[in-house]
Amino acid sequence: MISDKLLDQTTRFTKEIQGLLNCTIADHVQIKAVALQVGDDRLFMLGHLLDKRTLTAHRFRLRPRAAKVELWMDVSFQLRLDAEREHLMVHKSFFGVFPSQDAKHGLFHYDYERDKADGYPDAHLQVDATSELFSTLNDPRCDTGRSLAQLHFPVGGKRFRPCLEDIIEFLIVERLVLARDGYEKVIEAGREGFRKNQLMAAMRRDRATVEAFVARYGIQSQA
Repeated sequence: MISDKLLDQTTRFTKEIQGLLNCTIADHVQIKAVALQVGDDRLFMLGHLLDKRTLTAHRFRLRPRAAKVELWMDVSFQLRLDAEREHLMVHKSFFGVFPSQDAKHGLFHYDYERDKADGYPDAHLQVDATSELFSTLNDPRCDTGRSLAQLHFPVGGKRFRPCLEDIIEFLIVERLVLARDGYEKVIEAGREGFRKNQLMAAMRRDRATVEAFVARYGIQSQA
């Protein structure tokens, strides 16, 4: 059975992501969660109208500013409990923007995979673009034909990677999509929560730095 703690935390997270998207740049997004058993571990897959059979999330429409243009977003998460089995953590996530519901190539995508095994950064950005300069920099002995879209730009690592709120803000402020009134407060509240959670996780994993901070600055109670 899935632990109550994991189920409860996943349910809250699902509602938060669904609310964030529907209150900023999307309509009628329905984030679904599917529980999986992986060895002795348990995890949840999350995504819009996630298919239980294929474990594939559906893309959802955005509202581009440009007329007669389609724009679709792909958002998915894989969640599990941390090593202490106390706190929910993101094991994998994917945020991408595409021109259709099934297009293989899009504008960009952010990937995060904890402890990625292929040598690329855990958190990285890939932009579907070309560059003449980059083409001339490729080593013809091993990288002939490699495009800019194949580069993995590191973006903050495990703790300080971009959050979904950052991606939403980018699409809005760069005038690519239409946004709902009051989106700023929604984004800021979500981003503040994400950063606090990441800071707490960093503190749990680096007690020596926390102790050094307390020794230097002390603990001040708020009135």
